[in-house]
Amino acid sequence: MSRKHHGVVLLFLCFMCLTVANVFASPADPYGAPLTDKEMEPYEKISFSPGNMEMVQRGMTEKQVLEILGKPLKVKKEHRRHNRWTVHYFYPEGHVVNFKNGLVVGKE
Repeated sequence: MSRKHHGVVLLFLCFMCLTVANVFASPADPYGAPLTDKEMEPYEKISFSPGNMEMVQRGMTEKQVLEILGKPLKVKKEHRRHNRWTVHYFYPEGHVVNFKNGLVVGKE
């Protein structure tokens, strides 16, 4: 095999390695950052009701929860690796809604 062919084969192998690496890389997080205080303002007039906690289900978005429960008393945001987030909404009477990457993963 000539040197020219060796270079082409090497280039092809490098291209294939990069392609395979991209296929197996974790997908980009489509969610991004959690909602800001400004984005929560429209939900301030919704009154919290402990009974509405039953309506909150796993997989709901932050906005869906805000539509049901209103703006939380406190929000704790934890930025994780790869632009991932864990967010906790704290409501009266010790009620908490936990999010991971924008979706409900649990409630207390």
